[in-house]
Amino acid sequence: MKLKSILLVPALLAALPVATAAAHSAPPMKAQEAEIPFATTMGIRTFTPDDDGHGIYLQDQRRTWYHAELAGPCFDLPFAIRVGFQTFGGSSSLSRGDSIVVGHDRCMITSLVRSDAPPARGHKAAKQAT
Repeated sequence: MKLKSILLVPALLAALPVATAAAHSAPPMKAQEAEIPFATTMGIRTFTPDDDGHGIYLQDQRRTWYHAELAGPCFDLPFAIRVGFQTFGGSSSLSRGDSIVVGHDRCMITSLVRSDAPPARGHKAAKQAT
């Protein structure tokens, strides 16, 4: 019986590097798509655009942050005071495939996921660094 257990240990140790290599080579999991309920009826508390206009951070009434990636640059977004939402099929929930309306631009959402709060920008970031 001892001979079997002695032979089993080297076999398990030999398989260990293969298992850990497979775990490290697996592609990273993509964040799960989300939807913001009642976004078109006062469901959004605040928003912060990305610096480049290709995305926007949205905070719902429960203070949960989301990040929406847009299909292309939304040129007026970095300067927007307010935004609107156009949902697919007249739903009040905002999700992938819906649009953000800024001025005369409609910017389609390609991805909407839960997120941390947006990074600090401008003079707020400088104050926090000191």
